[in-house]
Amino acid sequence: MRIAWSIGFILIGILLLSYPQIEKRASDAKQQQLIEAFEQLGTISEQVEAIPTTDIAPIPPAPEQLTLLDGARGVIRIPKIDLQMMIFEGSGEAVLGKGVGMIEKEKQFGKNNVGLAGHRAIAYGKQFNRLDELAPSDEIEIRTKTDTYEFVVVETFVVNRTEVEVLSDKKEPLLTLVTCTPVGSKDPVDRLIVQAKLKPKS
Repeated sequence: MRIAWSIGFILIGILLLSYPQIEKRASDAKQQQLIEAFEQLGTISEQVEAIPTTDIAPIPPAPEQLTLLDGARGVIRIPKIDLQMMIFEGSGEAVLGKGVGMIEKEKQFGKNNVGLAGHRAIAYGKQFNRLDELAPSDEIEIRTKTDTYEFVVVETFVVNRTEVEVLSDKKEPLLTLVTCTPVGSKDPVDRLIVQAKLKPKS
């Protein structure tokens, strides 16, 4: 009987230790599905514009894919921290539960200071967990349906969550990444900020 209890406790322990990794894999797979659907939308738009009206248009994504992409604005890629996630309009829990949130949806990449928010906890997969590893000169790519923007990190710092002026527009286009800090803190009052400037197109 004791052996059975011991084995049971060991199995429960293994399951608890494995759960974050299992959840992370599921989150990564979902992100890849969303990104592929988003990129397919862009490709289909280009194809529809290019073909004569007498030709047959390509098959659009399935309705369930379009539902998943509701509010999608693009894809963020940060090679240094192996991050690739969808960007959605808004920063509420529903949005942050499925990707990175665009805090002010009326802003435009390459023109404004665009703020992007993301979770920073094991329960939410990768997201912005490793944002603190970024440093000046690291690169960030934003891909929308119509263009690709490359940014270079210029500074990282911590502010109180009330200091929303970090999202104000400046003279040049910026990208401002926002996440809670420190990791694991319940309802933290501070925010880790990573600001990057737009690289001129060659």
